[in-house]
This record gives sequence, C-alpha cells and structure tokens, in this order.
Amino acid sequence: MGMRMSLRPISFVIIILSNFCFVPWADTFTNHISGQIMHGYPTSRTENNKTVFFTVQKGFITVDPEQWNVEYNHVGRGKKVVVIELNVKLDLKIVTEAISQAIISSADRGPLFILLEINSPGGSADYVEKICDTIIRTSCCPVYAYVKTGRYGGALGGAAAVALACDKLYMAQDTTIGAAYLIQGTDEKLSIAWQQYLQSLAQLNGRPGLLARAMVDKDVEIIEIEQDGRRRFITSSQKDPNQTVVRLWSKKGSLLTLTAAEAVQSRVAEGIADSREELLRNVDVADAEIVMEESVNEAMLIFKKAKMKFDRLRGSLDVQIKMVEQTQNIAEAVILLRQIKEDYKSLLLLAKRFGDLYLDVELIEEQLGNAETYYKKARDKQRRLDANSPGNGKSNANGRMGNK
Repeated sequence: MGMRMSLRPISFVIIILSNFCFVPWADTFTNHISGQIMHGYPTSRTENNKTVFFTVQKGFITVDPEQWNVEYNHVGRGKKVVVIELNVKLDLKIVTEAISQAIISSADRGPLFILLEINSPGGSADYVEKICDTIIRTSCCPVYAYVKTGRYGGALGGAAAVALACDKLYMAQDTTIGAAYLIQGTDEKLSIAWQQYLQSLAQLNGRPGLLARAMVDKDVEIIEIEQDGRRRFITSSQKDPNQTVVRLWSKKGSLLTLTAAEAVQSRVAEGIADSREELLRNVDVADAEIVMEESVNEAMLIFKKAKMKFDRLRGSLDVQIKMVEQTQNIAEAVILLRQIKEDYKSLLLLAKRFGDLYLDVELIEEQLGNAETYYKKARDKQRRLDANSPGNGKSNANGRMGNK
C-alpha cells in the first residue's frame, strides 16, 4: 500500500549492512585461549566495547567476541518463542517505538527466536525503516516473520519490507506479500532510494533482490532464466539469446505481489504454515513456550485513549467558548473561562506527549495564553462588582459582562 515518506536526509540509502557489529546467536561459546566453555546468549547491551552475555554458569558477563568461538545450538536459551503481533498500520510513532523496543527487550530475554506475526498494509517509510533497522541490528537473537491471514490479507506496502528484513519468512496459504509503493508525488530520488533499500533488505537474507525491487518499481520487468542448468532472476533487458526464459515474474506497469506459494517458489519465503502451531512444528520447536509480547497492543490502546481525550476536550472547548460568547453573567463567565483554561492546559500536555495527534503546540500555547488573559480580566471585573455590591462580599449574580 502507499506510504508517506518525509523529506529528511535519506538515512536508508542501503543500510551499511556489512559494517554492523555482528554477534552470532550463540548458545555455546568456547574461549579459544583458555578452553573455557560456557552456555548462554548475547544481549544487545555492551560495556567498554564488550558484549554483555547471559551465561548459565556466571549470569551476566562481558565478553570479547574475538576471544570466543561461538555455536548457535539452543543450549543455554529458554525454550520459548516471543510473539509480537503487527496487525496495524505502521503510521504511528508510538507504535513504531513500541515495536522496536519490544524486539530489543525480547531478544535480551534469550528466546529461541522472536516471531513477528504480520498482517498489515504498511505505513510511513520512516517508521518502517526504523523497525527494519531494529530487526537487522538485533544480531543477538533470530527474528522470524509470519505473514498471516487477517484484515489486510498479508504483508503489503512497508509491511513487506519488515517481513523481508527478518531472518526467516513464513506465510499462511491465503496471504500475499508485496506492492510496497510510495504515495504519488514522492520525490524521484527518494523513490529510487526506497527501491534500493528494499532490494538490499532481500539480499541481506539471501532472497532475490530484483523481486523485492519489483514490489516497488512498476517500470521494471523481471524474468527467471535458465542457463547452463542454473536458474536466476534478471531484468528482461539483460536477457541474451542463449538464455531460456522460465517464467515472467513481474510485468512493466504493475507492482509485484506474490502469493504464499509464489513466495516459496521464488525463494522469497522459507515455507507455508497455516497456523502458528504448524510453523513451530516446521522449525522443530513445537513444544516451545509461547510468550505474547503485549506492548504494541498497549501502545495502540494508549493512543486511542489519547485520541478520545482530545476529542472530548475539543468538544468541551467548542461548547464552553460559545457559552462564554453568549453569556451576560460575569460569574458564569469566570467559571467557564476557568474551565477553558484548564482544558487548554490538558490539550497542551496531549500535544507535547503525543506527536501522532499532529497538534500545533504553538497555537495551543497561544490559545491558552488568551484564555488566561480573558479569565484574569473576568475575575478582576467580578471582584470589582462584588466589592461594590450591597453587603460587600456577595457576588452580583446579575453583573453584566460588558466588553469581555
């Protein structure tokens, strides 16, 4: 699906993948100097340029990876799989941060792997990039993608990029992956960078980069050819007479979307699984404990509550401002203006905390200042009227507003 992209500097000009400090998903590591053997797993934490490992023998220790031979064999890890559900559009900062933090914190708990269950139309390219970057940098734990059935029918738009960033990719039978285009009018340089980014994500995990490019570039035609008993993907313009076309995968004028069967056939996905349980059986961890990571759903709930509060405040302010404009009673005006002032304060807190609401902080600050000024004038006028009223202390309920 179409994605919004900001015009900030292109940090995703192909992630400098080869420069990442990679620590294998080790469970058994042997010191090649002393011969010491320990079991555990690396975390995302570092101290003094050394990786922090959790070990069965000594708890958390710092390790210099260059001094240890590592082997990924599940020994030392808890027999559990952490599941993070991505059933939403990836267009909120609060959700993006929750997803990224959930991946990092889950990896540090030492599961067999993290399973991202994806059914999403994508979202903002900036937010998608942040999630993909987190997945790639999570070198201390495997991250698997499971494209499942649901409202959106698979991993589309930026969600396809998230799936391609994962170490392993599985799909339910009736799902699709692809169509990762940006919205119309996007700067051409950014579109090209996005094409390159998607292609690099695929190639990072041994998937056909040209097919990933075809998911975002409708001007490219991709064919599968056979030559000397080997098959590979090329653009149609690269074909020579000695090559036999096995299949046309992507036509010009349309973006590539793959079914689950096509994704497996083209080596974009590792396999098909029609349930989480089937996937776990396929990777030989059917008896693993499932740990549901709820922070993403909690972030969505927090945002929905914030949006509801904003709607209530906006409705309350609209009503109260009209009442102030219509009243001729100074005491009533003071009460209304006091509440208007408090509502603007609450609105300002929402605007500062939830950037996803896209509220104008400066405008709200200006409106709050105006409300405080009107409140002070009305309160001072009420005090003068009270001071001049019979009994000197009783409020003049019939005091007129005059010029507010």
